[in-house]
This record gives sequence, structure tokens and C-alpha cells, in this order.
Amino acid sequence: MNVALTVIALICVVTLPVLIIYLTRINKAIGVIGAVACCYIVGFAFSTIGFTGYGYDKSLISTVAYVLVALSIPLILFSIDLRALKKLTRGTVVGYTLCIVSAIAVAVAAFFITFKFFPSAKLAAMSVGLYTGGTPNLNAIGAGLNAGETTIAAANVSDTIVGGVYFLLLVSVAPRIYSKILDGRKKAVAQPMPQSDDDKKNTAAEGGARRDDYSFGFGIRDWKSILKLVGALALSVGCLGVGALLEYVAEGTVGENLLYILLSVSVLGVALSFIKPIREIKGEYSLGSYLILCFSLALSMSIDWKQLSVEILPTLAFFAGCQLSVIILHALLCKIFRVDAYSAIITSTAGIYGPPFIAPVANACKRQDMIAPGVICGALGLAIGTLLGLGVGKLLLLIA
Repeated sequence: MNVALTVIALICVVTLPVLIIYLTRINKAIGVIGAVACCYIVGFAFSTIGFTGYGYDKSLISTVAYVLVALSIPLILFSIDLRALKKLTRGTVVGYTLCIVSAIAVAVAAFFITFKFFPSAKLAAMSVGLYTGGTPNLNAIGAGLNAGETTIAAANVSDTIVGGVYFLLLVSVAPRIYSKILDGRKKAVAQPMPQSDDDKKNTAAEGGARRDDYSFGFGIRDWKSILKLVGALALSVGCLGVGALLEYVAEGTVGENLLYILLSVSVLGVALSFIKPIREIKGEYSLGSYLILCFSLALSMSIDWKQLSVEILPTLAFFAGCQLSVIILHALLCKIFRVDAYSAIITSTAGIYGPPFIAPVANACKRQDMIAPGVICGALGLAIGTLLGLGVGKLLLLIA
């Protein structure tokens, strides 16, 4: 392998996402595609026509990708304030609970329908995490279950396509459809409820989420905040180290079974979020989100394009079927348990997309008062989605 090209590839992994973020901000078309999808597109280009003929070390790039996703999880979880759960209304509590039930039920059903045709246990597990808190859970579960670079990449591409279609519906016709189905003859578009000054300040960051996932580079200008953020990253490395130590004690290996590391960073990330000085460090969520972009780029740079072309269609069909089924089942359960339309649509958004997508959907519903509860649900999904997916995945693998 060419050492110089491998070094260049590693530099690209950690720096190119900056350019991609910038392009999503200045170009509407690229902004619609999204930073994560753009990272995969660029990574695929590297993998197929970039350095392929010259031989950079794809194995090393793959290892770096898994380290990055393991570091990103605690950084995201550190910023979550789970005490905010007490602010949730009955509608959002029941609605999000039904979202979790729907995701698990659909994943298990999809597994039993498809496992005789192709190995779908890991995809089912990844879908549980994806539909209870968003893409970070999908990537973590895929890594924890050793799904492989190609499978994780195919899952992300499928999620981008299928999720993009549903999001367009959420910000256009879905509010009226949900209202007619769940609220009957009530007015299709409710008037926004008034917000206090404090609510207006906190809706973008309730539960630890931010409006702009990648704003840390622009929002931090003093050395004290930078040093604190470096400390948070070091703490994240420590969480990873605990997982590696547990694996070594239990199995005598390091890095071969990522389940120990993923469980450790998830549990410790949630536990340390209850410590106020850690939770309030500026930029943790943003830095974690940036590392996910780096992971996405590195993972796609290390995949086998030929294998991806074989896996993409069944994976796309699997996630399309799962997402449609989760949406329908969640709506039916909300009807049965008398969850109002706007709690249903916001909790559906929180489960499938996570915190960053709550605000535009709430604005489309003309219910800005639903932003804070929705972001809290999405933050909870980030905290528990990985653990739920890993648990379901282990059970399904035993059956398979």
C-alpha cells in the first residue's frame, strides 16, 4: 500500500467535511441533498475512481471510521439533558412510546418475512435504532453488530433516499393528512400556541440538540471553550477505552468485537450527561455530528463498490418497507390511543430523524410550541436507540 496516499486519504477524512458543510450552506441544491449524503457520494468517488488504482490502505481507513463513530456517540449524548423529560405532555409521551413499539414490531416482523431470502437480522436491528432516534443509532448498531462497511453504507444510502421522500411529505401535505385521520373534523391546521421568551430561547437546544449540527466552528471563539471541548473529546476517548478494556478482560481481544465499545460509550455517555459541567460544554453535539460526517466519508472510502451494487437494492427495499410500515403502524396506534395529530407527527419525526429535523416540521404544522417536546423525544431516542437496536439485533441473530 502507498503510505503517502494513505496519509492523504486520512487528511481528506478529517478535512473534507468542512468543505462539504460550507457547500451545503451556500448552495441550495447541495443543501437539499444534505451533508451526510454528500460525504457518502464523495467517499464513493474516492473508492471507485480516486485512489483505487494506486492502493491506499482501505483497511486502515475502515478502522478509523469505526473509531470515529465510537467517539461521536458520547459527545452527542453528553449534551442531552434527560431531566427535560418531565416537561413532556401526555400526547408526546404516548406518541413517542408508540414510535418505539412500532419500530421494534416492524423490525421483528420484517426479519421473519425476509431472513430466509437474505441475512436481514442486522438490518432489522439497525432499523430499530434508525426509527427511534435517527442515523447516529443506525451507524452505531451496524458497527456494534459487525455488519460490515458495505452493509452500513448501503443502509445509509437507502435511508437518505427513503427518508428524504418522507421528510418532503412531512413539511408539505402530511400535517393535513395526520389531522384528518387522527383529529377527525377538527381544523386541519391548528393555530400556534403562544411561547414564552424562555421557550423561544430554548426550543433550538432543549434536551441538548442544536439547530445547526455543525455550528461549533463558528460559535466558539475563546480558548477556554475550546479547551473544554478538547476535554470533552478526551472524555469520549476515555469512554472508548473503557469499552476496549472490557473487551480485553472478557475476550482477550481489542477491537474485534465492537459491541463492548458501543455499549460502553452509550451507557457512559448517558451517565455523564447528568453532570452539569460536562453537559453544558459548548459544541459537544456539533463535534459529535461532525465526527459522524467524517465516519460517513471514511466508511464509503473503504467499501467495495461491486459488493455495494449487489446489496443496495435489497437493502433499499428493506428500509423502504420498514419505514412505510413504521409510519402506518404508528399512526394507527396513535388513533387507538387517542394521540392528537400534532403530537403524532412530531414524535414520528423525532423517532425517524432525531432532533435536528423537529423545527422545520413543527413550523410546517404551525405549531412552534411542539419544537421543544419533539427535540426532547429525539434526544431520548439518541440515548436509548442504540441500546434497543443492539438488544433486538442480538436476539434476532440467535434466532437466525
